[in-house]
Amino acid sequence: MAEKEFKPTEELEAKEGYIKDFLTNRLIRQTPEEEVRQIMLMRLVQEYEYSKKQIAKEFLIQKGSQRIGPADIVVFRDEKRKEQENIWIIVETKRKNKSDGIDQLKTYLSPCKGAKFGIWFNGSDIAYLEVLDRPPYFREVLKIPKKGETTIHLPAKKDLKPAPELKSVFETCHNYIYANEGLLKEKVFNEVLKLIFIKMVDEKSANPVCEFGITTDEEKEIREGKESAFTERILKLFDRVKREYSDVFDPNEGLNLKPITLAFVVSQLQDYSLVGTPADIKGVAFQTFVYAHQRGERGEFFTPYPIVELVVKMLDPKDDELIVDPACGSGGFLIQGMKHVWDTIDKNRPDLKEKTRLDMKVRYAHTYIRGIDINPDLAKVAKMHMVLYDDGHTGIFAENALEDFGRIRETTKGPSQITSESADIVMTNPPFGSKGKVTDKRILRQFELGYKWKQDKKTGKWIKTDQLQNGQVPDILFIERCLQLLREGGRMAIVLPDGNLNNSSLGYVREFIQQKARILAVVSMPVGTFMHAGVNPKTSLLFLQKLNQKELKKLKMKRYPIFMAVVEKVGYDLNSKTPKILYKKNDKGEIIKDKNREPILDTDVPEIIEAFNEFKRRHTLGF
Repeated sequence: MAEKEFKPTEELEAKEGYIKDFLTNRLIRQTPEEEVRQIMLMRLVQEYEYSKKQIAKEFLIQKGSQRIGPADIVVFRDEKRKEQENIWIIVETKRKNKSDGIDQLKTYLSPCKGAKFGIWFNGSDIAYLEVLDRPPYFREVLKIPKKGETTIHLPAKKDLKPAPELKSVFETCHNYIYANEGLLKEKVFNEVLKLIFIKMVDEKSANPVCEFGITTDEEKEIREGKESAFTERILKLFDRVKREYSDVFDPNEGLNLKPITLAFVVSQLQDYSLVGTPADIKGVAFQTFVYAHQRGERGEFFTPYPIVELVVKMLDPKDDELIVDPACGSGGFLIQGMKHVWDTIDKNRPDLKEKTRLDMKVRYAHTYIRGIDINPDLAKVAKMHMVLYDDGHTGIFAENALEDFGRIRETTKGPSQITSESADIVMTNPPFGSKGKVTDKRILRQFELGYKWKQDKKTGKWIKTDQLQNGQVPDILFIERCLQLLREGGRMAIVLPDGNLNNSSLGYVREFIQQKARILAVVSMPVGTFMHAGVNPKTSLLFLQKLNQKELKKLKMKRYPIFMAVVEKVGYDLNSKTPKILYKKNDKGEIIKDKNREPILDTDVPEIIEAFNEFKRRHTLGF
């Protein structure tokens, strides 16, 4: 029998080691296997449109007189008979290995004479079986039909549904390509990006029926090696993508997947509305996907969300301020800066219609968001990230931000051009580490910090010489480049190794900073915040405001105050191999929730933001 839905009391809404069961609303033990099962339960209801009353967990399957074990999930033909003879779908979620999982699935399906489909799912890989009435009795298919249907067809756009979650979907697509195409990880990632773009463009086209999709007949044609309208349709859509996003894709770029692989990925996405899926679901899935597959190839250290929030809220960008990130990576700072301004628009202008506020938000994204990254693939990722948020992607460029401004102006020419002294806000997490020094003399000559400095023995002051460094680490050059980008009065935050702020040999860097800017704040990060391949640098956030010499001289005479703070908790366990999310608890050990009944991350970032806001008020910083 299906379990009754349960309405938990307030006290039972959160408990360490437990999650809420999607079917019954009861608290159940949290295990990796159960988390996978909950995702599939959600998809069966929200994507495939089966009712909760048609579904059961741990249903005992009988083979003759023998019980062969409980199936993880079964879906019945209707809500009336919860009996083995009425089973329509069986789902296996506990076997991690595909071969084992499919064997187990066949064992369960065989004695269930009415069962038509099976699904194996482990959270990052998926397989679908159709049950046949003659040998070989089982056939692997790309997807199962929705409730009430026996075949897959091209969905109408009005019938597309927001995705309940996308992390596992993106991962499933990635893993299928990786397993079936023999491509390098980086190439797989790029193919997934192309298909997400194609999906978004199709959803926004005037055609009421989706072209991004595959039918049962088209799948059959592909498996038989025949020509199919499917591949022609997807290639035509990609041509449209290349026209509409000529700043992202080369006109000669193609899709590098076999037809069956292309068909699988399309089938996994075709019933979702990416446009209609909440931005946070898309953003979390995309960031997780990016983080897992693009992390730290050249010393890039992707920034954890609470730290991004800290930077954005301390700098507090306004709706008329240009934000630039010269090492934007996947666009985390830019997205959160944009969302911060959007939230301000919603908060301050409730008198306006939603459509008017939406127009204001889109205009802000296009006018005030700029990013540069030296890695073309990462610049493409950042553009895609912006497109998922509708949009502002035209302000993202692939270029070396340490190049001379003439070249940067040429690369970014047009309405989104980036020039010196143009930014109101700069936020960045540059590549750092001694392995990747900049040695190009042409680049070093642009920077005062590209030259050697010597310390005056009498005064202790550092003085720039005329001799170039043999090489300089990029993080030090980025300090100067960020200040060059800022207009007078503009403010910035940069992630730096603590050595830049502490090492005696780098005193000249600190001297330079004090000559150019007011130090607003230094916030120390916990060890492990930025970790890659055994490298675990201790880092801090440095906040500066660019001032003219007259203002700086006046400040120095006053010995101005600097805000100092230490982040001790960032909301997840930094010692865990797979970072585990940590939530705040009360004295009874119960998880504390916010006004929306959502668990609150265990981080001291909000307290630091509030303390800085008080510091601003007390010292009248004026932004």
